[in-house]
Amino acid sequence: MEGYCKVEKKNISNITSYSKKWTSKIQQQPLLSSYNTTKDVQLEVIRTPERHVELIKARVESIQEIIATYRTEMQRIYPRGRLSISRRHYQVDAMRNLFKDAYSLVSNASSKLLDLREEETLMLNNLRDADFQYEHKVANAQENRTKLQEKLKSIREKIARAEKECSRQQEIYRKSAMDIYQRCRRLEKERLDLIRETLIKFIKTAFSFENVSAQSQIYEALSSMLQNQQNTSEDLDFWARNYGVYDSTTSQSFVMNPTDDDHNERNSNETTSQKPKNSKKCETVERTTTDIYVNELRIEHDEVEDDN
Repeated sequence: MEGYCKVEKKNISNITSYSKKWTSKIQQQPLLSSYNTTKDVQLEVIRTPERHVELIKARVESIQEIIATYRTEMQRIYPRGRLSISRRHYQVDAMRNLFKDAYSLVSNASSKLLDLREEETLMLNNLRDADFQYEHKVANAQENRTKLQEKLKSIREKIARAEKECSRQQEIYRKSAMDIYQRCRRLEKERLDLIRETLIKFIKTAFSFENVSAQSQIYEALSSMLQNQQNTSEDLDFWARNYGVYDSTTSQSFVMNPTDDDHNERNSNETTSQKPKNSKKCETVERTTTDIYVNELRIEHDEVEDDN
């Protein structure tokens, strides 16, 4: 999530730089290559990414809050040791001791059974020696042999009891281990649920339809602005007036809006003030042709700069 925020912050910087750069470029374009309503909507479109930046900033701030909450919870679950830089689960020692205590009885019973089996092995070896002495009619061999047999019988009885005790302790341990496991399971569920809930919050903030709705509003506003404010016919009339060749009788904006008296009157007044006298008609046409040529050179120059 932190990596995602870094990418978004870089995106904010890039969009902001883009908007400033192209706003400046459009503002510096020659009047006759970028003008009137078309220039206005161009500037509005170029500045609109700044509204998108605000959405990204809000999204990044929300994600950073999610990260902070997650980090706080993880620090609670995995506190740092007093003399260590590493982190351990806050219940790890308690769970480990529970397992250790539960298994200690099994371990003791198993150890006792192992000792009895070793004693049994030793007694069997002694009994074989007694049998050998008995066969060779060694003095007191029979008595010694009888004692060893009794001891072996006693040891085997103890082994039988130890095996039962070991089985009983193993059964007790299994029940205790299951209880401890359930406690560990709840602790692990807490951690996994935290990750799950954090990811749900993250994807809701980063990719939910709330952001799509906000972006859709930006699109709708831009689309409406373009349709209502940009007027090609009006811009062509503006272009014609600047060249001194405006004619209201051929103006598309005049034809398309015959009921707009104020607009027509303004066009008529501007045309009258800019219309050349008959004696200078050729001079006006020549100046217009020259201006168009110069303007085209400016546009080509701007395009070359953009490519570079």
